[in-house]
Amino acid sequence: MFRYLVLVCIFIICSYIGFVIGENYKKRSVNLKEFQKAILLMNNDVIYTNIPLMEALYDVSEKVSGELSQMFREIASTLEKGEANSVFDIFNNIYGKYENDLSFKKEDYSIVSDFFRTLGETGVFGQEKIFKLASEQVKLNYQEALKEAKVNIKMYRTLGVCAGALIVIFFI
Repeated sequence: MFRYLVLVCIFIICSYIGFVIGENYKKRSVNLKEFQKAILLMNNDVIYTNIPLMEALYDVSEKVSGELSQMFREIASTLEKGEANSVFDIFNNIYGKYENDLSFKKEDYSIVSDFFRTLGETGVFGQEKIFKLASEQVKLNYQEALKEAKVNIKMYRTLGVCAGALIVIFFI
């Protein structure tokens, strides 16, 4: 009886691990979509309503969700305190805290990094071009992330269930 209980637990644990690994791929696409939303919101705030960058960052932090919301809020509060020379410096200091939670790849990080590097450094027309460029790059990465997630979520979930079943069959 105890043996079967252990085998059921092994099967459940393996299946759970497969589901957790699969969800990391989904998390990347969700965060890219939220970042794209943040870019559009900042574009509206900075370009069309002429809100200062710090207030735009606070506004975006309230309208996006998850780790990005916390990251934007922290960037805005650090900018408000004047603890760094540029938005890019602040971003570099803060990104490490959220790196694992965001599940961004190197390409995603380079887009986000380039966006923050140029944020607030040019005039209104330059900013508009930067917002458009970053939005297009994020859109492409988001589409890639969706395709990757679709394949990998199914694969890792199935792999977890199959690995659990294989281990259970091996011990029977």
